[in-house]
Amino acid sequence: MPRLLALVVVLGLALASPAQQLFDQAVGLLNTLYYGVSPLKPADLAPKYRLRLEEACKAQAECAYGTGAEVIVELLRELGDKHTNYYSPERYREHQAALSGGTSDKPRLGLQLGYLEAYDGVIVLDVYGGSPAEMAGLKRGDRIVAVNDQPFPQELTRRVPFLNEATAAGQALRLSVVRAGQLLDLPVQPARISLQRLPSLTLRDDGVAVLRIPSFLGSQVIGTRVHELVRQAQAAGARSMIVDLRGNGGGLVTECITAAAAFTGETYRRLQRAVGFTEYGFRNGQTYLGSGGQRSVFYSLEPARWNGSAVVLVNKSTGSCAEYFAFDLQDAGYPVIGEATAGVGNTVTSFYNLANGGALQITTTQVLRRDGRPYPDAVTPDQVLADDLEALLKGRDALLEAGVQRLAAMAAGKPLPRNGVLQAPAK
Repeated sequence: MPRLLALVVVLGLALASPAQQLFDQAVGLLNTLYYGVSPLKPADLAPKYRLRLEEACKAQAECAYGTGAEVIVELLRELGDKHTNYYSPERYREHQAALSGGTSDKPRLGLQLGYLEAYDGVIVLDVYGGSPAEMAGLKRGDRIVAVNDQPFPQELTRRVPFLNEATAAGQALRLSVVRAGQLLDLPVQPARISLQRLPSLTLRDDGVAVLRIPSFLGSQVIGTRVHELVRQAQAAGARSMIVDLRGNGGGLVTECITAAAAFTGETYRRLQRAVGFTEYGFRNGQTYLGSGGQRSVFYSLEPARWNGSAVVLVNKSTGSCAEYFAFDLQDAGYPVIGEATAGVGNTVTSFYNLANGGALQITTTQVLRRDGRPYPDAVTPDQVLADDLEALLKGRDALLEAGVQRLAAMAAGKPLPRNGVLQAPAK
């Protein structure tokens, strides 16, 4: 009888459509591994979406992976955990390439983009170092309004895909760009680019160093680089620093805690699972992991320690372990300026491969302080200020200006209003 039962199960799996196989695999992973903050349970949602999948598959001779992926996305949307997501095969390949320093599958420009409904086109929020966009002279605050004289779609969600589709063929493009009210034509040659985004340092004439950290993806790379750049800033005589985390969606826990230690000296995270926990921390130049009462060194570096004033810039796209970094510096007394962050700063995720080449990002742990207290879901800035894209289009970076203003006030010993809320700097 056991052998007959096993045969029936195997035949059932063999007869299941690709969509059903993908859905069952995803639900199995969620039921086993999910340990997030949603009040809903994946197991309670699964029957509803299994019926939805069956309905969607009725009109298909062989229900494809894509249909299963669509239903999985719907289930995760109702689960409501912003840290638990479905990654398509293409998106997952790019995630892995960003971790390892690999290149994009298709030609790209190397831009982080945004948009505003009142303005045509897309707004350049960041330019990747060494990218075709940087070589073409694109800058933060530029607005791209046409590609080879073709305007962007009016529909907001179609604008970035429109540009991606234009670059995918790898042919040279001519971008119509509005910069500070002037229309420019910039030729650019799309290319396959490195997806690993490294921290960079800019030394301003007023003695303020700007440390830009666009991502924490890159094992034993990002944290080490931050310590190196802090030493460079000190050697150059910088008296204060702005740490820019805007648009940083997170990355590896090890890199966030290692990087934060360049400002705090030590860092610590307790990652609590449904059963057991793991410790991560940085101390005396070593990033360590602990489990079951035992600690092991993950990697070592020559530690830096910033000894001047600093502020941290965040926005609503600052997420995951970039929020951990901001929490650590805020706890150490460094002011945070900007918008409330993405709201996934109290959990950690892991990735799990799916049959179609994609992956599930699943919240598997909740994040606790050394004393066992949970972290908030989001960072609340000490100085609340919008990351004003309209001002950026006019050549002003409101948060950067506020950071410089805050550092000057700190140097002069001037207090802030009690609620920590300031208006944007005067034009």
